[in-house]
Amino acid sequence: MEETAKKALVLDDEEVILNTCREILEETGLEIITSTSPAECIEIATAGGIDLFITDIMMPELNGVEVVRRIRKTNPRLTVIVITGYPSMDTAREFMKLGAYDYIPKPFTPEELRNAVSQAIGAKDPKKSMRETLVLEILDRTSDDPDFFDRLYMEGSEALKDYDISAEAKTAIATGDVKWIEENVGKLTEKQMMTMARRLESEIW
Repeated sequence: MEETAKKALVLDDEEVILNTCREILEETGLEIITSTSPAECIEIATAGGIDLFITDIMMPELNGVEVVRRIRKTNPRLTVIVITGYPSMDTAREFMKLGAYDYIPKPFTPEELRNAVSQAIGAKDPKKSMRETLVLEILDRTSDDPDFFDRLYMEGSEALKDYDISAEAKTAIATGDVKWIEENVGKLTEKQMMTMARRLESEIW
């Protein structure tokens, strides 16, 4: 018996973006549904039968955060990917709270979108990618915020209690475990590496 193709619903107020997403994602074997209407997407997604929802943030009728919030009330397990031309960590955190899987800034390459979608469709943990984004944010904050630097020295992983990341990730940050971070999150920037090295050399960790 032939397996039914998984369905992806894409919301954006620009037809050109929808057409681009369709062209890119049809190569993945997904059935693609596109719409410029937040209300229509809410109706489709809440009815079920959708495996992935991809949404823009800034739209004239209703922003992406509110669309996802409404969908979550009736379809809390739906995997969500956010695409936006106005990326910010505040917005990323907002979507993380709503259980978004990934956050892709425009302009994106076909490979970036296909990879994100492939990972999201097969993900056992739909929040994993967003939590990885938070790990990188924490490392940047460690580099830029001397007070936060000192809190990590004094409190260890307890200084990270407000961040929704795994206990393993908190321990890796608090102990300077570069190997774990690079294996589970990604390569560090030169700035992040210099900060980790400085802390280790100072025996602060």
